[in-house]
Amino acid sequence: MKAHWAVLLGGALASTTALGDSPCPADGLRVGYYLIGSAYENGHGYDVDLVHELARRLGCKIAQEDVYPRIRVLKMLEHGQLNLGTSTVPTSDRRKYAWIYPYFYSKNMILLSKQIGSRTLDQLLAEPAVKWGVIRGYRHSQEQDAFIEQLAKRGKVVMANDERDLYAMLSQRIVTAAFAHPFSYDSWLNSPALAGQVTVLDLFPSSERIAGGLMLAHNAFSQQQAEQWQAQLQQMVKDGSLRKIFGKYLSADSVAQLQLQP
Repeated sequence: MKAHWAVLLGGALASTTALGDSPCPADGLRVGYYLIGSAYENGHGYDVDLVHELARRLGCKIAQEDVYPRIRVLKMLEHGQLNLGTSTVPTSDRRKYAWIYPYFYSKNMILLSKQIGSRTLDQLLAEPAVKWGVIRGYRHSQEQDAFIEQLAKRGKVVMANDERDLYAMLSQRIVTAAFAHPFSYDSWLNSPALAGQVTVLDLFPSSERIAGGLMLAHNAFSQQQAEQWQAQLQQMVKDGSLRKIFGKYLSADSVAQLQLQP
């Protein structure tokens, strides 16, 4: 009889252990996307495919997924209304409430209206016609954020709600310059609204690339659970499936500019 109860108890403990090791939140994944390039558009994009593939591999159900403004996604993750986010730049503040695992690195370029003749940073700071569009809540490289601070002190910064708003302001010449990533602006530069109107410059040649990471809320994932997601991200880099997802939505040139990290 003791042996029988020992077997039953051992089985129960094994089941509990297996349940505790699950990488999935008990109430399912609650995912927040935001509009950025080909990451998300009308329910499709490389971030959507990434989340769905990770959920499939890890055996997690998706209970909720929707698109919100960038700053709202961060706040909802911080306060437990969402538990998973994508394409997030790791910062010390964000790491206080979420695990963040980069899956690509990319570099901001300068989109400059052709009506502006300036070609150096000092000239851009001094040019009266420069109005710099910045997406609310967005983080650039340290050098670029410092440059934006200088622009702001001169009253040259205009806030955009999201990427679509930023490009609309560029096409309407409400702003005359902005930072943007190649994977974001490629399709927009070929659109009728912007074709032939914008010059692409790299005035921060030594600037570091910016990480885009998967964000897992501390209040929904333990470190052990989060590390299982990180391991699966690394596997997707190694087996080529992550590059394949990007290639479905981006041009070969844009994919080549992305640095995928295992």
